[in-house]
Amino acid sequence: MESNAKAILSVFNYKLILILVETVLVFFLYEKYKININVDYTIMSIAIVFPLVFSITSAYQRRQDAIDLYLEFRNKIIDLTNIFYAVENVKQKDYKKLFNLLQEVQLLLNTYLIESNSENSFDKIREKRKEVLLIIDSHKKLFNEREKDSLIRVKNELFLSAEKIRGIKIHGTPISLKKYCLLFIYFSPFLYNSQSTLNDFDWSLFSPIPLIFSMVISFVLMTLYNVQDYIENPFDQEGLDDLKIHSLKVDETESLYT
Repeated sequence: MESNAKAILSVFNYKLILILVETVLVFFLYEKYKININVDYTIMSIAIVFPLVFSITSAYQRRQDAIDLYLEFRNKIIDLTNIFYAVENVKQKDYKKLFNLLQEVQLLLNTYLIESNSENSFDKIREKRKEVLLIIDSHKKLFNEREKDSLIRVKNELFLSAEKIRGIKIHGTPISLKKYCLLFIYFSPFLYNSQSTLNDFDWSLFSPIPLIFSMVISFVLMTLYNVQDYIENPFDQEGLDDLKIHSLKVDETESLYT
């Protein structure tokens, strides 16, 4: 129940209040000066609804891609340590050293994803990549060619996953498209408040209804924009649909030495 209430309230912000106030003001302005503009409502679909739906779809796809890549990153940590563990004569302390190092990489990635100003964390991840390679290389005499190839391949795939996740974070939905949608949402009350489609009925008997109709349209458009805005960054742990990073991370219980 609490989560449902939070989900509903999450779309309320100053933008929503602003568009509703604007809608009321424009409505009474049109009423006072008897402004009636014949508007083809197809314009609404082309100028606002279609770009907004495209923007929401793009943000949702980024979230799904982020989930897939983070799970891939997680599984590569386990794969790499399992392959290393399976090599004959690898000591427990060496395994733990690699496992702990990969947990450090994971912590740095999580910090980078959650915090807004954490570019240094990703620079450190790239430094840790060298340390992982040095650990593997220091035991190369224990590996056969197949094991060595597997370790290097999985190590590369692990850090490639991290790089792809970073790419998703820094390349969001095109900013110009978001600004365009927001601009036309604020402009939309000037289009549909003309009531051009309602002239065949005597609305004077039901004076609140046209205003309610206009406010509902404004509410829906801005709510959809806010939904897109919340899922834009699936890592910051502020939206209800963000990645559950702390639930997905590899923890100590998954070490082969407990």
